Amino acid sequence: MRAGTSFARDWQLIKVARSLRRHDVTGPLVQRLLTDASAETSQQVTVIADRLGAEDGAALLARTEERFDPPTLMEGLLLTWGIPCELTEGADGSVTLTVGADAAAAIRETFADVRVAGPYLAGYARALQRDAVLESGASGRMTIRFPPRGE
Repeated sequence: MRAGTSFARDWQLIKVARSLRRHDVTGPLVQRLLTDASAETSQQVTVIADRLGAEDGAALLARTEERFDPPTLMEGLLLTWGIPCELTEGADGSVTLTVGADAAAAIRETFADVRVAGPYLAGYARALQRDAVLESGASGRMTIRFPPRGE
């Protein structure tokens, strides 16, 4: 034990550290901002989230080998974040990546708000493949469509 400290104080610090979860002010701040935001502010947040996703997607693409295909990169990203998804290939060579409504908890864990998740993931997918499209369903389901790539 260090000089000048007490066992009781150290024990209290250990108990506090174990009982507190990670402190994140950003999530509640963004949620309240979006809840109380005007349509203009909500649109600005959407544009910024899309831009951040595009920047992060471009950064990932710059670090990967040419052989990696965009749908696999996107699937790997989602799975790394703990967001379950399903990848299906179409007869025409297109690929669809589906994030089901059952992934809502994982999305909330990764993003401050679902209203940020959609635009961020859309920007990310477009950075990986320019013509990728994210569609959001009313049930909380998200689908990212990657059209066939020309060789």
